[in-house]
Amino acid sequence: MATRRLDVEKFRKILLDERTRLLEQIKRLQRRSDSEDQSDEFGELADYDNHPADAASETYEREKDLAMDENIDDMLEEIDRALEKIDAGNYGTCDRCGRDISKARLEAVPYAAFCIECQDLVEGR
Repeated sequence: MATRRLDVEKFRKILLDERTRLLEQIKRLQRRSDSEDQSDEFGELADYDNHPADAASETYEREKDLAMDENIDDMLEEIDRALEKIDAGNYGTCDRCGRDISKARLEAVPYAAFCIECQDLVEGR
């Protein structure tokens, strides 16, 4: 358990707000994907009518959306884990070494699971 006093309710609010923002972003991506799928139904009748650059742009946009969706899912998992740590009373404690995560790091990355030193080790720096 963290030995210093953190305003965990402040961090809980930050995490919940970020979670809400990410869920809204997923909805926007889904709406955009749905509208693109619908426009494909009413678009060109054959792929050979489309310019190759148009097809490449569409592929790029879809891949970008998929990557964003995956990144958002990962962030949501990290946020949920941080909220669980708040509920368990060990928010702000490094998952690797058990030391306190600096307040400055938590303010920058409220779902941080590692202190900066352990994060460097995990990333191989």
